Amino acid sequence: MGIAPRREAVRAARHAVTELMSRWGVSSEGMFQVELIVSELLTNALQHGCPVPGSEIGLLLGRDGGGVLVEVEDGGGTSSLFASSSASTASDDGAEHGRGLLLVEELGQGWGWRRLGNGHHSVWAYIETAESRGAR
Repeated sequence: MGIAPRREAVRAARHAVTELMSRWGVSSEGMFQVELIVSELLTNALQHGCPVPGSEIGLLLGRDGGGVLVEVEDGGGTSSLFASSSASTASDDGAEHGRGLLLVEELGQGWGWRRLGNGHHSVWAYIETAESRGAR
């Protein structure tokens, strides 16, 4: 799904994700985790992704028997963003920003990023849903 590169579009995307998670039968805990990760990755893309005028930020959601994969594609930016704000090097306790990827790492079972052939970034996170953990 394409997301307009505007802050108010993040709220609309969260609502669309919640509806999709409900249709997929994801528990309320899993829904909350997916919604929060989507919000963090979209906000990160808005702040650092260098959106091209007239373009959209890509949001892909997929599921398997164990969880949900979230992937956000932005217009690219500097790779140093990930080196400076990665979860392993979270900012100091007084900072207002810089904890998004730490939150993604804590809520998900994995995350990563890659530079695509078109110069864009793709950032992904995998969230194991509550009902799948109980079913195994």
